[in-house]
Amino acid sequence: MSIYNFFKRSEPAVDPYEMLQSLGLGEVTSSGLHVNSSSAQSLPSVYCAVATIAEAIASMPIHVFKRGPNGKERLARHNIERLLNSAPNAYQTAYDFKISMLRAVLLRGNAFAQIHFDGSGKPSSLIWMHPDSVSVEMLSNGRLGYTCTGINGKIKKLLQEEVLHIKHHSDDGILGKSPITVCRETVGIELASLEHGAEIFKNSARLSGLISTPTALGKGGVESLKKAIKEGFASKGNRGKALVIPADVKYQQLSMSNQDAEWIESRKLGISEIARMFKISPIFLMDYSNSTYSNFSEASRAFVTQTLRPWLSNIQEGLASRLISDSNRSTMMVEFETKDLMRASAEERFKVYDIAIRMGVMNPNQCRAAENMPPREGGEQFSQSWMQQDQAQAESTE
Repeated sequence: MSIYNFFKRSEPAVDPYEMLQSLGLGEVTSSGLHVNSSSAQSLPSVYCAVATIAEAIASMPIHVFKRGPNGKERLARHNIERLLNSAPNAYQTAYDFKISMLRAVLLRGNAFAQIHFDGSGKPSSLIWMHPDSVSVEMLSNGRLGYTCTGINGKIKKLLQEEVLHIKHHSDDGILGKSPITVCRETVGIELASLEHGAEIFKNSARLSGLISTPTALGKGGVESLKKAIKEGFASKGNRGKALVIPADVKYQQLSMSNQDAEWIESRKLGISEIARMFKISPIFLMDYSNSTYSNFSEASRAFVTQTLRPWLSNIQEGLASRLISDSNRSTMMVEFETKDLMRASAEERFKVYDIAIRMGVMNPNQCRAAENMPPREGGEQFSQSWMQQDQAQAESTE
């Protein structure tokens, strides 16, 4: 089967850039380099940004809740909790599965998993599918259809209800686009800068100093001078010693050129540009040049509220739309547990516990459970001090 027939068969709703990316090429940017998910990951800043977001979300537990007259009730024994927190399939842990899905959507804009159902119609397993093996099309009935190519080369068609599809910033509502796809020119510049630096080190083109003589030394004299410098000052045990040269020989140290200085600055700027692509603080890309304790604390809060929250909402809605039946969707929900990421210092936490206990919001055993401590006898009682304070205030006004 020819490549033309392969694409014609499924008629995927993808743009030319996505087709090139699926072949491992990517579009040629103005820098002259191909940019795709594989080449972009060679940039440490891109790899770090993807890993930071993916690992943070994958480490969060996912819970199923049911809405009731008294608020939300967690359904700890629900089969969806088992799939998302324990074993989504026979060969992956929940963490591995979530990492695979998140890396796919961050790097390629789309993540796919086939949903298997048991005899009662409940989801029984989630099988991750590589984005390059899936094409999506809008069917005549207004729903999506998926064409998947398996490891054995067999092609199968799946309905919308059989595929968990997480997409990022879609332009057409069918397929998402990754930050790498949209900002490929920026990634191309960073790749060209990295390649430029590698070529300089490979060719050892940068000079550290210049030795000149008033008269020509001839080939033999040059070789003798080079040998003397190498053996006396560049060999093991002699590096860093003072250079002693004849009076008529001059040594001139060469400082860093403007081009080298600009290259280093461009590398620093590149980290900020990649951080903007993924809406993440440069601090989380291990750039601590402008970091202090106070702004690190604020950056940590911003990471949860500005970077992770949109991703969490996107994933939660995607999970609910495919794993919860239409009849239960109005009363059931899927939510990530984010309290560990928002976990403050010990002093801050215990101040909050103190206020919560005195206000009757939490009892001591609930606070102990939040600290992974066993309950103690009498710790189930709620404080009534807030009522006493209200009564005292009322009596004082009378």
